[in-house]
Amino acid sequence: MIRLILVLKKIRKEVFLALVTIFLTSFFGLVIIESYYWSSSSVCEICRFHPELGWETIPTKIVTNGKVTYATNSIGMRSEEVDPTRGNILILGDSVAFGLGVNNNETISHYLEQDKRIAGLGYQVLNMGVPGYGIGQYYLNLKRNIDQLNPKLIVLIVYTTNDLQETRQDNRFGISKPLLIYRNDNLINLNPNISRFSCLNLRSHLRFTKFLIGTCQANEIETNKASISISFIIDKIRELGIQKNIPTLVVLSPAQTNVEMLHCIQTKPLDTCLEYDDFFDVLYRYFHKIMESNKIPYIDFLTHLVEYSKEQPISSLYGKGDIHHYSPKGNYILAQTIAKRLATDFDLNKLTPFSRRSM
Repeated sequence: MIRLILVLKKIRKEVFLALVTIFLTSFFGLVIIESYYWSSSSVCEICRFHPELGWETIPTKIVTNGKVTYATNSIGMRSEEVDPTRGNILILGDSVAFGLGVNNNETISHYLEQDKRIAGLGYQVLNMGVPGYGIGQYYLNLKRNIDQLNPKLIVLIVYTTNDLQETRQDNRFGISKPLLIYRNDNLINLNPNISRFSCLNLRSHLRFTKFLIGTCQANEIETNKASISISFIIDKIRELGIQKNIPTLVVLSPAQTNVEMLHCIQTKPLDTCLEYDDFFDVLYRYFHKIMESNKIPYIDFLTHLVEYSKEQPISSLYGKGDIHHYSPKGNYILAQTIAKRLATDFDLNKLTPFSRRSM
């Protein structure tokens, strides 16, 4: 009987140790798996967490996916190291300005710096684009960097398809971000201190344990009220330039579908264009109205692309299978358009202000 009791105790001990081993192995395995997803899940492959901006491009980083290589300088810009002896043209924007899908020497900023109208003046074009950013983040990113630079011009590239959505919400793909709104004649950030472990960040990064968190509260501005905040943020960007005695030029950048629809309407019977969703055009006109009503100097790049599409396929200016981002050729065409506008309406040597005429 005693022997049986000893055997049972031994079995119970072995079962207990086995269960503890299984639990610990499963726990640490889950931690390893969750850590992998945490480190690999982001709004962009060359970004990291930032407590004010939500995320930022990683300084002095090179990332390649086998087809495209992204490289940043020591302050996180997709440009060569800043030359303190040269004046800077600053490019603000999201993945369109950043150049998602193309190499560093195929971006808007690269082609603009190489343009003879810019190169002859010796200016360095700095790419401050960050994938996933909204207009509020453009402003905050510029604000934290402008004093350490020698800016001569700010070029703000607005991607009209998603900049409204990205600016009026406090998250992007579930990643927490700042939310700037106009209130009582001031610009207020409703999410000024972002935690790496915020409810939204945890839910977006975790794969197997996020169900333990529950639902997260997300904030957004109503669409019909967002235009006031967007106009005010753009004014704040322009004010940062005015403080440096420099102007800001806005570029309205459309999706490929937007160009194709407008080209169809202008060149074919209207009933043949019904296959196109006017969603893209509604958003483009939303920003177009903001530019016109606030008399902001801007480039209507949609008009340029529609004219281009009458001679050559517009698809050649966008990435393969990508209606949002430009191909190297598309980036070159946009850089040429910006350079032409600068040569027409602005003397970079004399810092003459832009005219109010849109192009």
